[in-house]
Order: sequence, then C-alpha cells, then structure tokens
Amino acid sequence: MGFNSSKRTFMVAVHVFCSMSKLTWDKKIHAYMKWGLSEDQISESFGKNPWIMACSEEKILLGMDFFVNKMGLNPADILSNPVIIMLSLEKRIIPRSLVYQTLTAKGLLRKELKLLVRMLKAPEEKFLINYVKCYENKVPDLMKLYQMPGLMVVPN
Repeated sequence: MGFNSSKRTFMVAVHVFCSMSKLTWDKKIHAYMKWGLSEDQISESFGKNPWIMACSEEKILLGMDFFVNKMGLNPADILSNPVIIMLSLEKRIIPRSLVYQTLTAKGLLRKELKLLVRMLKAPEEKFLINYVKCYENKVPDLMKLYQMPGLMVVPN
C-alpha cells in the first residue's frame, strides 16, 4: 500500500486495519468493488485516507449509491476524494448536494467535482455564507431547501 512508517497516515492505517476482522475488511473491499472499483484503486485510496475503510459496509454502499446514482459521479472520482464517503449522508451530503444541484441547474455555479467536494467539506458557517446566503436573492427558498432536504429533486 506504500505507506511511510514515519507519517501519521501509517499509524491511522494500522489502527483502522487492526480494528476489524478479515471478514469485515473483505466485506468493505467488496462493497467498493460492487461499484466497479479495483482492489488497486481501493488500496491506493486507503493509502491516501485510511479512514475510508473505517466506515461501515452499509455506509459505503449507501454513500456510493447516492454519489453514483443521484449525483452522477464516477466511482473512481469518489475514491479520488475519499473524505466525501465518510461524511454524514443525512446531515451533510444530501442537504449540501441539494444546494449544489439547485445552483448548478440555475446556472449560478459550474457543475464540477472539485466544487462539489469543496462544498461538502466546507465548515458549516463558510458553507452558509458562500453557497446559501450568497445566492438567496437569486434563489429565495435556498435556505429552506438546505434545512429541509427532500427527495433530491431539483426545483425548476
């Protein structure tokens, strides 16, 4: 996996790896592989951010399903930004993705992975200032959409 034992990532990887049985580890690997990812891709991502394997198998499957089927992302893009799979689906990913989809559908933001990842990772206050309050004049119900996400249907 190419870890440098003097880096903090190595200690995190050891902790994550040792915290589960081989059966659990294999289930998580297969959860990613169900989305067409190779063991090499998963291993490389684990090397960058070992916490991707700390998520439950269910969280991996639900997160991958959401990003691939609702947001149209490529599974490899998700692993190239592994932190997004660890975020709370209900509390962060869905509400912020709804804001992202609304703003891109209205042509107010460009549709790109880098921007979506930045929106998902932003601290709450920064997200509200940069992506909700900033566009309230053009999308008056944006705060409502953010606070009460529905079924991921972008309003016209």
